[in-house]
Amino acid sequence: MKKLIHSKLTKTDNFVFLQLKNGKLQCAKTLIILALTFFYQTNALAFYQQADAITITGVIKDADGVPLPGTSVMEKNTNNGTVTDFDGKYTIKVSSQNSILLFSFLGLKSEEISVGMQTEINLQLESDPQSLDEVVMVAYGTQKKISVVGAQSTIRTAELQQPVANLGTMLAGRVAGLTGVQRSGLPGFDGADLWIRGISTFGAAGPLILIDGVERSLDNIDPRDIASFSILKDASATAVYGIRGANGVIIIVTKQGKIGKPEVSVDYNEGITMFTKVPELADGITYMNLANEALTTRGQEPKYSQEYIDRTASNFDPLLYPNVDWMGAVFNDFGRNRKASVNVTGGAEDALYYVSLGYYDEKGLFKTDGLETYDSDTKFKRFNFTTNLTVDITKTTKINLGIQGYVSEGNYPNEGVGTIFSAALEAPPVEYPILYPGGFVPGKSANGGLRNPYADVARRGYQNINKNQLYSNLRINQELSTLTEGLSWTAMFAFDNYNEQNTRRGKRENTYFVDQNFPYTDDGELLLNETYSGQNYLGYSNSNGGNRRFYLETSFNYNNSFGKHDVSGLLLFNRTDYVNAFAGNFTDAIPFRNEGLAIRGTYSYDNKYFFEVNAGYNGSENFAPTKRYGFFPSFAAGWIISNEKFFAPVKDYIDFFKIRYSDGKVGSSSGAGRFAYLSRVEDGQSGYDFGENRQYTEGIRETYYGVDVTWAEARKQDIGIEINAVNNNLRIIVDFFKERTVGSFLRRGDVPNYIGLTGDPFGNLGIVENKGVDGSLNFGQSYNEFRLDFRSTFSYNRNKIIENGQPKQLYPWQDRIGTPLLANFGLIAERLYTLEDDVNGDGFISPDDGIEYPTQFGQIMPGDIKYKDLNGDGKIDSFDNKQIGNGDVPALTYGFGLTAKYKGFDASMFFQGQTSSDRFIGGSGVHPFIGGGGTGNLYTTAVDRWTPENNDPYALNPRLSYGESGIGQNNNTQNSTWWLRDIDFLRLKTAELGYTLSSKLSDKLKFNTTRFYIRGTNLLTFSKFDLWDPELNTGNGGAYPNISVVSVGLNVMF
Repeated sequence: MKKLIHSKLTKTDNFVFLQLKNGKLQCAKTLIILALTFFYQTNALAFYQQADAITITGVIKDADGVPLPGTSVMEKNTNNGTVTDFDGKYTIKVSSQNSILLFSFLGLKSEEISVGMQTEINLQLESDPQSLDEVVMVAYGTQKKISVVGAQSTIRTAELQQPVANLGTMLAGRVAGLTGVQRSGLPGFDGADLWIRGISTFGAAGPLILIDGVERSLDNIDPRDIASFSILKDASATAVYGIRGANGVIIIVTKQGKIGKPEVSVDYNEGITMFTKVPELADGITYMNLANEALTTRGQEPKYSQEYIDRTASNFDPLLYPNVDWMGAVFNDFGRNRKASVNVTGGAEDALYYVSLGYYDEKGLFKTDGLETYDSDTKFKRFNFTTNLTVDITKTTKINLGIQGYVSEGNYPNEGVGTIFSAALEAPPVEYPILYPGGFVPGKSANGGLRNPYADVARRGYQNINKNQLYSNLRINQELSTLTEGLSWTAMFAFDNYNEQNTRRGKRENTYFVDQNFPYTDDGELLLNETYSGQNYLGYSNSNGGNRRFYLETSFNYNNSFGKHDVSGLLLFNRTDYVNAFAGNFTDAIPFRNEGLAIRGTYSYDNKYFFEVNAGYNGSENFAPTKRYGFFPSFAAGWIISNEKFFAPVKDYIDFFKIRYSDGKVGSSSGAGRFAYLSRVEDGQSGYDFGENRQYTEGIRETYYGVDVTWAEARKQDIGIEINAVNNNLRIIVDFFKERTVGSFLRRGDVPNYIGLTGDPFGNLGIVENKGVDGSLNFGQSYNEFRLDFRSTFSYNRNKIIENGQPKQLYPWQDRIGTPLLANFGLIAERLYTLEDDVNGDGFISPDDGIEYPTQFGQIMPGDIKYKDLNGDGKIDSFDNKQIGNGDVPALTYGFGLTAKYKGFDASMFFQGQTSSDRFIGGSGVHPFIGGGGTGNLYTTAVDRWTPENNDPYALNPRLSYGESGIGQNNNTQNSTWWLRDIDFLRLKTAELGYTLSSKLSDKLKFNTTRFYIRGTNLLTFSKFDLWDPELNTGNGGAYPNISVVSVGLNVMF
């Protein structure tokens, strides 16, 4: 077919209602504070009348920028003072410019500020590491921070406020012990892979994530709803979770209400998005010259004439002689995103509430042309909501109801990201233009092969993915002090519901091509020849997914003090039922169930010595009845040496010194699958040959054997050191850990074939050892109105396989025993063969040149890769593979940042990096012309190659080959050290500059606080690897790149 076309404080008299950040004070403490407040007010009357008095105003907030009602503001060495109101505001008159103001709040570090010439002093009070009353989240509850003996880390929630959709992408380098890698930047699919203390087991190694006590995903949570974020790392912290805690635990608690009038916070930012790195493909001229070189230096004829190359270079006729940058054709330079949230909090003494709404919207960077009636643009939007209500039914009974969730919609091209990138990396830049006039799609293949990348994005339909998630939990807390002081009972029921609908509307367009011998008619009209007949209507397909989760928890808690003795206890039962609402087979339709008991007991003496025991007893239906339950105990102890009398001489240098040790076991069922102890019977494609004529007879087979399989057990040991110095401004935490996982669920590989099994049986076969160290260093100092904070973390681990159930290898270097779990195995590339190796001058490397010839890779020529023959048998094969890399999960993750504040200005930056990670690269783009018929694009780095004129044995690329089976192609594309790349990097993860209006100006605007800011994410990356973003999960750059964002925003509170 041919076509012709034309070319918080409330006052009532002297009564003050005070809400404290970390919970209710005991009655006596409350009365003391109320009395002091009255004293401040009455005393100030006389003081204010002094002629030389100076009035100071300001706003006091916590580290997350939340106003602190009830903060004490005292003029040092006097009785003059006041407290902040509900909005954190205060006004005080001091005697002179030489006065010093002392700001203090329970659980936070006190600050002293010289008045000088200032009339407005605003502060953010930091957490006090030595506060005896500060509490932190632990497994199934809270503990005083000073008494915690488990290894855990926290992150300030202010650091999570970034212009991105996925919280997980912001965690790497910010929390000691947590490793995170973002594998894709595709909107709606941009979550990060997370590991706590690396990988220590076969199979799934991700942590347990709990939001408000229930296992949930953090991918779609709004960071502004988070009150606290902690990770639990050792057995003492995680043993009570039993089988769920083997890989560590992330605990997120959402914000609750607080006593006072309604407080509204609104945040809005608008951003510009761009890729961190786009693969750079060679231009058409380079492509053709290198293609000719690949053919002629291998003894074949060139493909492109010089006339063709010249006409392309001169832009003679782009329709006949195209020169297309397919990455530029597929992607826009810029996209956009926006993020908005509003939350309201408040309440009375017997009822507290927190309500929030959030919105996120991102437009991706794929190009569309508007020529179709449908929308194939990449877009993602999400609405979040959170409601937490706490009601005191009686003086001893409290109910908490929490409802959270989100609704999201993603729109994408019908062709997947992998297909689009595959097309862009395979389509030569000179094969055809992006489009012919009139919107006709170019294409040469009669069977639809060698796809047009732009058409994959814009002309082949769209995909729409709708998701909705509802989280709900009801918690009841009943104090039982009438039975015994410190006893309480808690029960919680949670119901989560998730639904997903994926609708595809796809088509395949007609394609056309111009015969260069007869491109135009006599009238000058472009003559298009149809090469492929597609369909012009949109097809339809739909799939659904969803699940339901029911969670029940009930516990008794005990907490009491007897003089210098503090004791606490926990006895808890829980059960989880998970239902796949759209199961595709009988097995998946059966509900999943886990249940267990958790036990904890703690004891401390005189805030010096701390002891804790934990245990989890868990069961799962995946194992045989006699193997169904496991018991996982742990023990921990801590000693605050700085509280000893003998430590007094060094108190001037070291304010706080604590050591702790933990040891225990946790369980794991990772890799076991459903009903692992049962064998399966299958029919179909299996059979045997019988009789004299060897007649094939199909039958049934038994497979997936599991013999007495049960839990894997991991012993975790940890020793930690905590040090505060320089008036508690310097804080150092270091943990050394060792883990040994025994009984990982694997298929046995050492069963001989003559046994007659049709599949390898399962067993608790794997043993892995993991060691490492993680820690943090933080320093903060105020210099009058200037505040500087430095923070840093690091996480380092090394794992190795002790046993994997596989037979002993012929050579020791082939064995994976002793290597990391994700180790890369391959050949050792010594160098490139050179012209000097071709002794007889016939153009090939052969035994005639005195070199053993590796015939399994075909003919070898100068410029091809020379491998090391490890076993000395005169050939290169699988017996010469050995460990040459550690894998793409970094052994060391680190981060460091600075924050500076001066008056209303604040600036911060944070760097994140990783080391000891590597990846094989290969495929289209990396290996030029590797596709069928020589198709395949190439990176700009292909120009650095071996040639007879560049007889360099260490050139970046070997001698070029043409076609998937071209001479040298098989040899040069083997996984080897030649193609193993270091993907370590250092990245400026975030930077921010903000300005907060003075309280006087904010008051005029009727706001409590007003802050403007500009933020950036993924701004700079420093890496030896520069082909694409080093975090991406790809060997040839064929993944949607990660995103850089620059945004401006406004935050107001009223």
